Amino acid sequence: MLIDMLIRIAIAGILGGLIGLERQLHAKEAGLRTHILVAIGSAMFMLVSKYGFADMLDKDHISFDPSRIAAQVVSGMGFLGAGTIIIQKQIVKGLTTAAGLWVTASIGLVIGSGMYEIGIYGTVLALTVLEVFRRLSHRLIGRHHTLVVTLKPKSVPALLLALQHENIRYGQITVAHRDEEKGTCEMSISVTVSRKKTLSELYEKLLEVNGVETLELQ
Repeated sequence: MLIDMLIRIAIAGILGGLIGLERQLHAKEAGLRTHILVAIGSAMFMLVSKYGFADMLDKDHISFDPSRIAAQVVSGMGFLGAGTIIIQKQIVKGLTTAAGLWVTASIGLVIGSGMYEIGIYGTVLALTVLEVFRRLSHRLIGRHHTLVVTLKPKSVPALLLALQHENIRYGQITVAHRDEEKGTCEMSISVTVSRKKTLSELYEKLLEVNGVETLELQ
């Protein structure tokens, strides 16, 4: 039984590491070590939940629910996942990484309970969503970026027209800062850039708009 428990913890760490490796390769907020630790911790919580109180069962008037400790992992992961979500200039980032940590915790729980096939299957599906679907989304829809522009307020319509002329889809527009002395404002625009257009081409076209002083693509 001890060897089996040790194997479960090791397998959980390996599967969590695979998801963490994909996240780290794309420079996300939580990487390899974080996902390994989450998977190992979740597996150990499940082992404690299932077997940690076996010595108490032979005593009278004592009963316990083996799912109570494991259930707290699900809610507890919300706090760790919230730490990977960044709100930068009113743009939310890190939701996918937070969801990945949540899935990694579930994989650790599944492996800790001894359901190896389900854990491996869940890992494969998670990697498929993170990597294959990411490439498919970029190919069919395009890449999402945040366009941060410092410009004259009167140049805002011209900038939006330039985006439309370049067939760039834009979403949320936020005015983050105004400089009354210089007469400029800083805008954050969520844009989707297709594979057919390079970022350097878009950068050059938007800088040609009269009144645009600085431009940054994130």
